[in-house]
Amino acid sequence: MKKSKKINVYIISGFLGSGKTTILNNLLPQFTSEKNVVIENEFGKINIDATLVNGTFESVYELTNGCICCSINNQLLETLTQIISLENQPDNVFIETTGIADAGEIAANFTSLFVSEAFDLKKIITVVDAENILFYKDANSEVQKQIVAADSIVINKSALVSSKILANIKDFIQSINPYLSIVLSKDGSLDRMILATENSQKTFTPSTLYKSESTHKIKTMLYETEELFDVQKLKYELFRHLYLYYHQIYRIKGYVVTKENQVVLVQTVGKSVVIELAHNQEISKGQLVFIGKELELKTIARILKPAVAQTDKLQLV
Repeated sequence: MKKSKKINVYIISGFLGSGKTTILNNLLPQFTSEKNVVIENEFGKINIDATLVNGTFESVYELTNGCICCSINNQLLETLTQIISLENQPDNVFIETTGIADAGEIAANFTSLFVSEAFDLKKIITVVDAENILFYKDANSEVQKQIVAADSIVINKSALVSSKILANIKDFIQSINPYLSIVLSKDGSLDRMILATENSQKTFTPSTLYKSESTHKIKTMLYETEELFDVQKLKYELFRHLYLYYHQIYRIKGYVVTKENQVVLVQTVGKSVVIELAHNQEISKGQLVFIGKELELKTIARILKPAVAQTDKLQLV
């Protein structure tokens, strides 16, 4: 018998050696009353991480010999299809990515109609190693992309560094992605409540988060507008330009007003685009935060212009 309720999906990403498997092992025992499936990915022919996963789960699917975000994307989709076809479907799917994966690319799989009808991507967690993250910050773009894609960051091994270094790590993370939540973990322990926080309910105030230039080559730019938007056109234009400029635009998040005078939340990660009604949200103007490289406001305006509805501008107070 098939479930009518969607299967929750949690993506755990993080650079090599950050402690993703330890985090997963500490989370799984907190889901003993639910059916869980783990998808493990390792860049190589043998998946060592899959042998290290403990806890309560129905099965482990191993994706090897490639990065989950690129060369074996088809294998991921095949695995998701297998899960959908199970007689007793799980409540949760945990995906532990390889250390060089782009979580935004993985998230894009869950925006297709077929996958989104069965799965609900709840949270992207990126784990960073407190001892080493600052050494990677300038030289490794994968680390930065993993931070951009995250809803929550876990700073693992936090007890091994000073409070000053922790403050520097937080500053670095927030300079790249200023609207995620940050959690400290001394030894890979993590409360499952971090997974329960609804991303769309987070307080989002772009005007207080705006940073025009980052010292880490990633810009965070605020685009404000009083225009009304056609949702279908907006989604099309964002899809189109994310495929063209995925190497420059890492993430977009914010609110705009539609031609029907409704406030919608706009979120993109990698090449995935989600636009949904923002209940009980009042805004005086549309605000979108763009995170990426070589961003310019005039280029952002050009991307959004075709999606502007042919109506009067926003008149909300």
